[in-house]
Amino acid sequence: VDPLLRGNKVYAIFGFCDIRDFQETTKILLENVTIFVNEIATIVHGVVDYLQGAANKNVGDAFLLVWKFGNKEGSNDNL
Repeated sequence: VDPLLRGNKVYAIFGFCDIRDFQETTKILLENVTIFVNEIATIVHGVVDYLQGAANKNVGDAFLLVWKFGNKEGSNDNL
């Protein structure tokens, strides 16, 4: 990777999805919390895939989602 190469402008929408009251849920479900999180992940990934996005990262009770768009013609690449 050459840090001096010019990059490309990318248009994207980022989303953040968080499981509410995760601490309390963890206390109640104990060892079954992994099954619960996996079921939520299946739903989130399925919906995001259906809407042509990508679930980029999962950190415990949160998901980072992204929808990438191509460059618009006539855009100012110097911004």
